Amino acid sequence: MRYEKKWIIIFNVFIMIAMLIFVVLNSNLQSRNTAQRQIEHFENTTIAMERVTENYLEGEQRICDVWARYINSQNMTIEEAVSFIRISHVLPNASAHIVYLDTLSGLSTKAKQDTFNDYTVSYKRMDLLNDVSWSSDIGESINISRAYTNPVNGKQSLAFCNFITLYDSDTDVPKDAILLRVLPITELEQKWIFPQEEYENAELSMIDADGNYIIKDHSFKNSNFFEFYKSYNAGDTAAAQELFEKITSSTGSFSMRNSRGEKCILAYTPIASKAEWVLLSFMPMNELSVNTENWLLVVIVSVGLLILFVFDLTVMLYFNQKLHAAAREAASANKAKTDFLSTMSHDIRTPMNAIIGLTTIMKKNLDDTELVRENLKKITLASNHLLTLINDILDISKVESGKLNLSPQTFSIVEAVENLVNISQPMIKEKNIDFHFRINRMEKEYFYADQLRLNQIYINILSNAIKYTEPGGHVSVDMHEDESKKPGCVQLTYIVSDSGIGMSPEYIVLTEPCRYDIIKESK
Repeated sequence: MRYEKKWIIIFNVFIMIAMLIFVVLNSNLQSRNTAQRQIEHFENTTIAMERVTENYLEGEQRICDVWARYINSQNMTIEEAVSFIRISHVLPNASAHIVYLDTLSGLSTKAKQDTFNDYTVSYKRMDLLNDVSWSSDIGESINISRAYTNPVNGKQSLAFCNFITLYDSDTDVPKDAILLRVLPITELEQKWIFPQEEYENAELSMIDADGNYIIKDHSFKNSNFFEFYKSYNAGDTAAAQELFEKITSSTGSFSMRNSRGEKCILAYTPIASKAEWVLLSFMPMNELSVNTENWLLVVIVSVGLLILFVFDLTVMLYFNQKLHAAAREAASANKAKTDFLSTMSHDIRTPMNAIIGLTTIMKKNLDDTELVRENLKKITLASNHLLTLINDILDISKVESGKLNLSPQTFSIVEAVENLVNISQPMIKEKNIDFHFRINRMEKEYFYADQLRLNQIYINILSNAIKYTEPGGHVSVDMHEDESKKPGCVQLTYIVSDSGIGMSPEYIVLTEPCRYDIIKESK
């Protein structure tokens, strides 16, 4: 039973662990799938932002192109062109610069910072032509500079450019110039607002094909994105170069470390109207909204399995205790049967010996009618005692319970003593034992008690005395009535003495003569 319980517990634990592993693996799979969906959604949001950016850039370039066409059609001087643009401007933060190609200096629509009437501007130190990404088809695409410092107000700005022709008011000679529609980067950044709340901390930047920043957010520490990646992400040069080529030519995402060592997700997509520029969206991976409800499921399933396991174990232990108790009861019942039958076999043997002995005597003295009648009477008494014993044995409930049930009734002590002597006579005569039975101080003849149990006790003690007494020895019985402490009862004292082998002190069970309180009755 112990091994069966052990294997049942092991099986239950195995099932619990298997289910928990399945739930955890399934939760991890669901979390990975959710994270992948979030990354794909982040990529799609980046593509949407690219479209917003492209539309914005095209719109601003279109304004610059309209100004350039109008100026080229009117043969304007630089002062007239600046005046026209100043009137056309509607954005308070936007401005326009016109500079000659030969000198890279000219006029601005807005005065320099901290001045009221200085509208001059110079790009001599800025290498403007190299800063502008000129399209092969001027006027049909976006011609925009990278982020630079506006020489008029010192703000980081972008410039949308186009070529124009101006006339010198003194010489009336046409001169080539560049028209720049200058907007602070903050104007573009205001368009870069992610529509989802979970991406509110996402950062956007733009790089060119070489990784140089067109617009750089604060998370990128180096002046070049590719250098930034190499600084904080380990890997071989070939793999990094392959990644850079992928960034500048396709749309996708990958994970990388930022300057603080945090794992981040970077989504990239080229700006369609400026194929050599790439829009980057960047945010820490832990800010992605990953579904964590599965972990609640893990906890619930774990607690449920634990409760089920404890319940099963409790029920199993309860029934095991019941089975152990039933087994103990069965063993106790078997032992009771064995002890009972062992005891009864001795009780049965005594009246049987008496019946056999008396029958043998009658066979030898069939002519003696009086002796036969007397022996038949004794055989009847012994038979009745034997029948009572057999009925007691056949009461199976008594045998299995191992309990002694008393059945009191009114009986004559004289008949009981006579039966005791008659049953013992064959053994006494066979061994030629000197036998004496004395009754003293017996005031009442009839008593109310379990006659069968008293007979068993008296016969067992007396038969053992006769059995262990050598032939020619003596056995004496003394029975008398004493007062009892219990009202309405008397105490019978039954003393058997013999010249047999005796008992060792360790074997003695009763240290005093057998005394029994029984109810007396007057008749």
